Amino acid sequence: MTADRQLAFLASCIFLGVLFPSLASLFKPLLFATIFLMFVFVIFQVQLDEAIAALTRDRSAWIVITWQLLVLPLCAAVLLKPLLDGQWYVFTVVTLCASAITATTALSKIFNLNDAMALSVCIVGAVLMPLPLYVILNFVAGLPTQIELSIYIERIMIFIALPFLIVWVMRKLLHASHQQRLLTRTPTIVLVLLMIFGLSVMDGVRDMMSDNPHMLAGLIALAFSISLLTQVLTYVVLKFLGVRNAKTACLLSAYRNMGMVAAIAGPSMGENFLIFVGVWQLPMYILPLALQRFYQESPAVG
Repeated sequence: MTADRQLAFLASCIFLGVLFPSLASLFKPLLFATIFLMFVFVIFQVQLDEAIAALTRDRSAWIVITWQLLVLPLCAAVLLKPLLDGQWYVFTVVTLCASAITATTALSKIFNLNDAMALSVCIVGAVLMPLPLYVILNFVAGLPTQIELSIYIERIMIFIALPFLIVWVMRKLLHASHQQRLLTRTPTIVLVLLMIFGLSVMDGVRDMMSDNPHMLAGLIALAFSISLLTQVLTYVVLKFLGVRNAKTACLLSAYRNMGMVAAIAGPSMGENFLIFVGVWQLPMYILPLALQRFYQESPAVG
């Protein structure tokens, strides 16, 4: 399947979830299992020594991680407090605390960007993300949401630490030939998991479309605004890293893994949070198609 068809196929999944709410409801029980399995297969594709080497030889990765997980959420928490209130403020700050989606590495390959940096930032960001998320939500932003630390740590162990353990066991038990066969099938497996995720996370969006269309329109506008403004800011601020790295940073900073946030902190975010996680998929699945000319005009090196 070509890159364009993959992007179009993924984008179509979220619309299927809206058009056929019973389909979204059917897949909703698979949401957290899908998030878990996606992270397992992303880690399985990674040679950790290569990811560590990419981090040690490329300072750009650490600059992007700092910008993504520290500078952006802190600036949002401070600067947007007078401008946004209630759930609008909560959802914005939470979004900017999330690590990059696992698909950013695939998108970086599709657009001929720095996929090695994308991979290392994605993995390290997923490991580090719970700390700034917890600190900013509880101590910086002054949000009404409070996350009980013991439950928070338990979910981190399940959704972040356990996948690493499972991959370690798989590499110990599986013969090299079996690992290679599984690796060749992994992109297809991840594509199917992304499809299931896109369907399951849209549950409830159709109901809000009927019951409170103004709220839904506001959430959609917020999601697209966060994604687009983050990409613009990231490109302007990090262009000194080179055009190719700056555009890679745009993907990493704008396409955030709200599914992982929902898994480890979602219940404390309020009743509309999972609806926003569903709405967040709209820019995540649509903008790579809409902005592919911008991303594909990158030089081979930068």
